[in-house]
Amino acid sequence: MKRNTPLITLLTGAALGVVLLVASMLQTPTKSPTGYSSTVSPSAASPASSAPAAPASSPAPASVSASPTATPYAAAPAKANYAGKVNGGGASIAISVHDGQVIAYICNGSTVEAWLSGTVGSDGKVTMTGKNQATLDAASGVGEMTGDVIAHGTDFNFSVNTVSKSSGAGLYQTTAKVGGDTVKAGWIVLANGYQVGGVEPDSTSATPSAVGAPRLNVATRTATYKGTVLHAIPVSGVTGSGF
Repeated sequence: MKRNTPLITLLTGAALGVVLLVASMLQTPTKSPTGYSSTVSPSAASPASSAPAAPASSPAPASVSASPTATPYAAAPAKANYAGKVNGGGASIAISVHDGQVIAYICNGSTVEAWLSGTVGSDGKVTMTGKNQATLDAASGVGEMTGDVIAHGTDFNFSVNTVSKSSGAGLYQTTAKVGGDTVKAGWIVLANGYQVGGVEPDSTSATPSAVGAPRLNVATRTATYKGTVLHAIPVSGVTGSGF
């Protein structure tokens, strides 16, 4: 029995060494083989170590052009004819526009009438003057002319639409010698056939007077005044007749 003691001691020491070696191996982390790097899953990356994403560049704000000041006037048509009754029906007015030039006539069939001429601006504003201090200020719209006119001291405002000469509507005029005097007559014919006219017996005067005109035969464009046949011509902004 005493001879086995050294062997037992040796075996015990060997077993203890094995246990220590295993314990040491378990505590030492396995190293990655040379030439490889540990792969870190993106989800495991620390937020602090992640480079912040570059903020998306905001597009430069679109430049907004200031709207031009709105004008209450429409661009005037180059060629047009307007006719109608003034507001209140106290008279009728006809206006013809031809390439920037304007002729107008207002008449109540009696002592109030006036011929006016002027121009129309690119903004549609119309300014006209006539004898006896007649004035007209108007503006064109879509198919209409709106404004104010003063004739023989009477103020009228109006809003009249375009008319077609094919219907016979519009403005007519004539100048003739009657009894040695130069007379000027004008007629306004509306689309429904209604007409009104006036005659200036002393048309060459700076302050001509007015009387009612005889009825115009629109088909023949004639009328008889004091025994003289008057031959009228249309004043047309479309064709330029009468300008």
